[in-house]
This record gives sequence, structure tokens and C-alpha cells, in this order.
Amino acid sequence: MRKGRSLQMVVKMAPFVLRALVLSALLGLLAGPAQAGSEGRKGTAGAMELRIPVGARGEALGGAVASDVTGIESMFWNPAGLASISGTEVLLSHQNYFADMKLNYAGVAAKVGGFGVLGVSAKVLSVGDIFVTTEAAPDGTGEILTPTFAVMGVTWARQFTDRVNFGATANYVTENIVDNTASGLAVDFGVQYMTDWRGFRIGMVMKNYGSAMNFSGPGFELSVQDPFQDPNASPRKVNYSSTNFEMPSYFTLASSYNVMQNAQSKLVALGSFQNNNFSGDNLRGGLEWTYRDIVALRGSYFGTFNGTIDAATGDESFKFGSGDDLYKGWSLGAGFNARLGDTSKAGVDFAWRPVQSGTFDDIYEVGVHLKF
Repeated sequence: MRKGRSLQMVVKMAPFVLRALVLSALLGLLAGPAQAGSEGRKGTAGAMELRIPVGARGEALGGAVASDVTGIESMFWNPAGLASISGTEVLLSHQNYFADMKLNYAGVAAKVGGFGVLGVSAKVLSVGDIFVTTEAAPDGTGEILTPTFAVMGVTWARQFTDRVNFGATANYVTENIVDNTASGLAVDFGVQYMTDWRGFRIGMVMKNYGSAMNFSGPGFELSVQDPFQDPNASPRKVNYSSTNFEMPSYFTLASSYNVMQNAQSKLVALGSFQNNNFSGDNLRGGLEWTYRDIVALRGSYFGTFNGTIDAATGDESFKFGSGDDLYKGWSLGAGFNARLGDTSKAGVDFAWRPVQSGTFDDIYEVGVHLKF
């Protein structure tokens, strides 16, 4: 009897093991061409507001949530997780970003029958007021600039089987500085695969794959006098153009499983590898402990493969270090959920991410989510 059960377990686990091996091979292939995110490409991408994380749970877990994220937060981390919604969810979050910048986010998603789940979101980064100064007016000209950076998104997700979720997001990006604007379209798409072994899950997501952007507007117009024409003639208007810049795309492969689970509490371990096109690659890991789906405590760590270019040979070497150029390597957070009747639920999540430099304040995010 025991032998028969063991054979059945091996047969049942065989497809899972095969898929895990294939995904491990993909991870190795992705890790090989790490120079795609070499030091030489750092700082050459634009629309970096796309990369500012949204969702206090994911932030507290260091971004290692692509495999197990569900519900409304999925629209940023992995759109495939949105397929788990059975009704309607709303997320409102506010983030005190570094250098006194503020990030506000709002998202809503709902189940649309057999079509799947549809969601819309808006993310606005405010850098505050900038007082214009010149050599002639070092104390200010009286002009105040208010640049705005916004991302408007539409997400679709569907559960194709009891184990496979797929989702995609289209983000419209717009940037406005003085009278000059830039806009573009970026696409995210992701997959989640669930097993019945200790809650083990695998997730993959490609983010910010899209068109090049460039600035245009009155700021690129200049009135000049043609030296070869009549001095009394009207000046001519010359239009300049800006160089195109690419989207800050990256690919993430993640997994998670239940380290401990009983009727009252659960401890989940999460890990991910993130291949960045314009910076060093990241390794991320996190732990989340929940009690009766009421209280959650979270912590994480991540590091970056930083590149160094030899000035003499041009060769690049990589060294793993804690955090990245902005964040320190660790972050913490917590969450609280409460039921509102038989089917509705409300929750609050908090995340704290310390920054590297002592010049700026640490980053805090508070999010409120509703399910009904």
C-alpha cells in the first residue's frame, strides 16, 4: 500500500518537477547575459516613474512578490495575480518619496464574468514647486515650475486553469516639464503557476516594454535672426528636437512557498531574480507571517550586482552588494485586515524602506484596500 502511494506521488509530481527544471534553466540563461544591464547603460533610460513601486505589501517584501501577489496590488507587481479577484477591489495609497516628492496611486478592478478581470489605475508623481533662479536673479525670478509625471494603466487578467494565471497591463506615460511634454506606451505581461505542494508558486513578469519617448513643445522653439537676411525682417522660428529615450524595462522570475502553516498562522518565504536592462541585476528575498488573515508582519532583503568598468581594457566585472543606488538592502512592513459584513473586507498596509544617503528621508508608504 505504501509503495503504491509513493508511486502515485512521483507520477503526480513529475510534471511539476519538469516545469521547475525548465524554469531553472531559463533563470540560468537570463543570468548569463547580465551585461544587458551594465554600468555603461545606467542612467540612460527615461520614464523612471514606471519603476517606482506601488503597494505597501510588495514594498515591505522587497519586490519579491511576483509569484504570490494577488488582488489589486497585482496591477503593478504582476498583472497575472489580478485573476484571483472574485468581486471588486479598490486600492488607494500614498507614498512619501525621497527629496520631499509625493506619489499617489489609485486603482480599481472587478470580475467581468468569463472574460476575466479588468482593472484601471492612475499613478501621479509630484516633485513639488521649483523656484526658477538665474544668474541675474539668484533669489528667484518669481516663476514657479510644477513638473508632473503620470502613468495611467489598464489591466486584464484571467485564470486559464486552476493552476495558471495570465495578465497584461498597458500603461500610458506622460511627463510635463514647463511647456514641454513626452508621452509613450509601455506594456507589462506576466504568468503565475500554482502547485499543491506547500503552496509553492512560480511567477514571471516582463515590465515596461514599450516605445521610445522624446520631449517636444515650446521649450524647443527659438527665435533667431538670419544673419544673411534684411536686419529689419522678422526673426525666424527654429525648432529643435530631443534625443529619444527608452523605457526602463526589466524581467523578474520569482517563487514562493509556505515554510509553516496551521489553522491560525502561516509563514511564507519569497525569492526572486530581477534582470534589469539599465542597471545591475537584483536578488530579492522576503518573509511574511500572517495570523488568521488579520495581522501580517513582513521583512525583506535585496542586493544588486554592481558593475565596474576597467578604464584600461573596457572590461566589466560584477560584485554583489546590499541594496542599490537609492535603497538600502532591507525593508519592513505590516498589515491589518478587518471584515465588513459577510463578503466585504477592508485593510491597511504600511511599508518602510530606508534610503542609502543621509541627505534624504526614508521612504514610507501607506495603502488602504477594500474588497466587496
